[in-house]
Amino acid sequence: MSYIEDTAKPDEKVICISRVKILPLILPMLFGAFLVLVAFSGMTAGASFGVFYRGIYTLVLLAGLYPFFFAFMNLKNTEIGFTDKRFVVTRGILRRSVVQLDTCGVNLIVAGKGVLGRLFNYGTIAVFSAGSLVAVVKGVANPDELLARLQKYQDFSESKDKEKQILLNGLPM
Repeated sequence: MSYIEDTAKPDEKVICISRVKILPLILPMLFGAFLVLVAFSGMTAGASFGVFYRGIYTLVLLAGLYPFFFAFMNLKNTEIGFTDKRFVVTRGILRRSVVQLDTCGVNLIVAGKGVLGRLFNYGTIAVFSAGSLVAVVKGVANPDELLARLQKYQDFSESKDKEKQILLNGLPM
């Protein structure tokens, strides 16, 4: 279950949740795979060189495994979404970073897609509130869908507020 669903209040409705895709992380993972291959080939070929070289190749192996660990943690623990009351961006396991805004407090969302992002449907989303940057999430899956749903929800809630205002004032539109 996601953080947004877990922390939603009983009267809150989850509208959209999006996660990060693995495709933007492939290049660092390829570099990590190269380092792992170098480490294994060095450990097997240089077995007679001694403990010092084996220690260096162990460090190279650990450096090669880091991009895989980073990609896994980024995939599992980053989400962006909104409910009918708030917009939420979460990151991290041990040190969780949560950004929450009122849904109507989101003034601007900028979505960018590169060439590969257009092909594989992922992009970067930047969220602004009151003229300042609140959060940036890279590699978000289906950013256009997230933007469309937020805009549709904001338009719907604004029309509901206008109807309430007209009914409270008693003035025709």
